[in-house]
Amino acid sequence: MNSPPHTVPPPPKNLWFHGLIMLILVLLVNLAQTVLGICAILQFFWMLFTNERNAGIAWFGQGIAHWLAVTARFLTGESDERPFPWTSWSGPHTD
Repeated sequence: MNSPPHTVPPPPKNLWFHGLIMLILVLLVNLAQTVLGICAILQFFWMLFTNERNAGIAWFGQGIAHWLAVTARFLTGESDERPFPWTSWSGPHTD
């Protein structure tokens, strides 16, 4: 199975500022993981007592998952696209 060659963008022009943004995002990733854990616990109890999923919690979880994915690409240098709060909150995509 051959995959196309992966291209890595060149280093950012202002590396120190980029590093500062990375530091802030690492802190926000930890906060997002905590919020995601709270959402998981809330969803569990919601399903336990109502026998159905809470669509709002599920939608919010998809938004956090999308933000974490965009942020991980930025932090690992795969993309220069800055995630929220430097761009608008795109939320989960609907198919």
